[in-house]
Amino acid sequence: MNIDLRQCRHVLALDQHRNFARAADALGLTQPALTRSVQVLEKSIGARLFDRNRTRVEPTPVGERLIERARLLVNQARDIEQDLQQMLGLEVGLLRIGAGPYPADLSVGTAVGRLVRRHPSLMVDLSVADWSELIRRVVSSELELAIADTGVAKQDDRLVAESLSRHQLSFFCRAGHPLAGRAALSVEELRKHPLVGTSLPPQMAALAAKNKMGMRANLPSGITAPEIRVDTFALARRIVMESDAVGGAVPSQIQDSVARGELVMLPLEMPWLQTNYGIIRLANRTPSPAAMAFMEILRDVEAGIP
Repeated sequence: MNIDLRQCRHVLALDQHRNFARAADALGLTQPALTRSVQVLEKSIGARLFDRNRTRVEPTPVGERLIERARLLVNQARDIEQDLQQMLGLEVGLLRIGAGPYPADLSVGTAVGRLVRRHPSLMVDLSVADWSELIRRVVSSELELAIADTGVAKQDDRLVAESLSRHQLSFFCRAGHPLAGRAALSVEELRKHPLVGTSLPPQMAALAAKNKMGMRANLPSGITAPEIRVDTFALARRIVMESDAVGGAVPSQIQDSVARGELVMLPLEMPWLQTNYGIIRLANRTPSPAAMAFMEILRDVEAGIP
């Protein structure tokens, strides 16, 4: 016995109209095509579904039971189609993503805002965390994707890592800081003051050590971090404004504070000090429509960062 949705729709139309000609017309079929479809179904089931006379058809007991079950199947199929159409149109659904502190501040917040403005019914769960925690959560499928440092992810066959634009980082301090107003600055002079920032991925930690930045493994896990480790850029900026600590930022992140005279960029150039984040997701897994839309918007936002 083999029954498909097409045949179920034919049976329901015949039950509704109780006439082969009218049912065929409603289905957009010829009457002989509908007759053959019902006959094939009856042969497959091994029982007559409709009693026919010259003007009308009536369902048999077997036909009535099939009609009852077919109505449920066709309605469920319609609901599934509508649900998928809504999902593809981003009218429903939940997007779970994560971001490191710098991309969260630079581009991810803006991208999420633009996404939900276009698709206000879409739900978004955004976590900000350390790069190692984000990778763990992508691997465990807790997050569909993460925007974080790609150095480790590119070495993991389970993951796909798409690099985004690199951004030069500069050091900054509060106005009135002992280093503010200097025309030139050395690493040794900078390191007389505590650094505040996030934990460093291995590649950045190696560059910091090579350039004698004096970073240390100050966490139980041994992850390299500044003297003052934070989880968000906003927190780092606040600490810098209230102390003699020094932070690092992409200039556009603090341009408003610099314009207001609250923060000062320091004259110490380090070409190696750049962001290295990108989009990290599981390999061999097709992104959801919401994830695809978010990634497209994020690329546009990233392209506009000075």
